[in-house]
Amino acid sequence: METDELNGGEDLGVIESTPEATGTPVEPELAGGNFIKVSARGNVKAIAGKIAHSAREGDPPAALCIGAECINLAVKAIAISRTYLTGDNMDLSFQPAFRDADRSKKSLALYMAKTKSRAPISTVDDVEMPIGSQSKPQVVAGALAARVREQRAVCLTAIGIDAVSNAVLAIGNARLYLEQDRKDIRAMPSFVQVHKNGRDLNAVKFSLVVENI
Repeated sequence: METDELNGGEDLGVIESTPEATGTPVEPELAGGNFIKVSARGNVKAIAGKIAHSAREGDPPAALCIGAECINLAVKAIAISRTYLTGDNMDLSFQPAFRDADRSKKSLALYMAKTKSRAPISTVDDVEMPIGSQSKPQVVAGALAARVREQRAVCLTAIGIDAVSNAVLAIGNARLYLEQDRKDIRAMPSFVQVHKNGRDLNAVKFSLVVENI
């Protein structure tokens, strides 16, 4: 399925990039060129197929995103690629990192991994934190970091483009807040349904794995 989507001649909204081909400064981790730029116009299933293919062949790429729509698309692509990799006994997680010193700007790199290099503390959801379109990422990050310090497992749920973007920004900020505690977070996105205002709505769930560093 992924191969057909990759080779069907569609505009995937993904631009293969090398350090010389982009005007954005490239972090040392990206200097090898193993990253993709995600466009808001992208085909989410085709992007997911590309991620899964890269994971099977070696290391999954980092996804570079600017803006809420791109972040939302990249997260959904990762969630779909996780389902593509089930039969290969692989799974994916990601860690968001800010690409601009001004963390209010939605310029992120989502670093994906198919294996966990650090020992997890817990993977059982204990506290669910709903994230909305008006949620303030740094406030959510503070609450998330506090739960992690209490050794309570947390998952985030988000409905809609802005809510998904806010959740990812919150995870990125929480990672910075937890550096002095020598802890880090990985996110594993999936699709779920939540009951809200008498309706069942599609949402993205971020299961978080907390690790010692």
